[in-house]
Amino acid sequence: MSHAPARLRFMPAARRQTASPPHPDEAAPASQGREAAIRLARRQFRSGTRIEMQALANELGVSRMTLNRWVGSRDRLLGEVNWSLAKPTLDRCRLQSRATGIDAVAQTLEGFIASVLDAPFMKTFLQQEGEIALRILTTRSSELQHNFIGYVADLLRDELPDPPGGLPVEDLAYLVVRIAESFCYVDMITGGEPDAAKVGAAIRRLLS
Repeated sequence: MSHAPARLRFMPAARRQTASPPHPDEAAPASQGREAAIRLARRQFRSGTRIEMQALANELGVSRMTLNRWVGSRDRLLGEVNWSLAKPTLDRCRLQSRATGIDAVAQTLEGFIASVLDAPFMKTFLQQEGEIALRILTTRSSELQHNFIGYVADLLRDELPDPPGGLPVEDLAYLVVRIAESFCYVDMITGGEPDAAKVGAAIRRLLS
């Protein structure tokens, strides 16, 4: 007895789910993405624009997650931006000082604080985000404080091979930085008047 051939049913092949290719910036190496993010954030900061992470990510053409992977938190990014501006300013003030020893240290820090107080973008940052600014500039929430103290420690080693008081140079650098910060942000701390000249005078007294 013959049987009609059974009909074979072929299920349609599942449509392949292909992921859309990543945005070129998303696929960029983290080091390149980090540099691009810091450059853009620095331009915004110098123009007086408040740095917003989502807006920054949008302008870079990446997700907020990718931006966070590149630069960390907003505090850390602001710390990086501030240090990228502070380091060349410190270098310039050091070069402009024709002194040596204690006077070189005092003049470098006094000149630096004068530059900070004169910078329009720093005035904007401090006025718009006072508490956040102090946290970023003077605590461990970013790398700026660590970098600043390290810079001053190197300056002290160069200018004062035998520092006074028997203190380790790192501790002395911490005190110098705190003096500079105190007279720079005194209006926000106690309501006093910021004065770069007092920075130089106090550092000379400390190191004498």
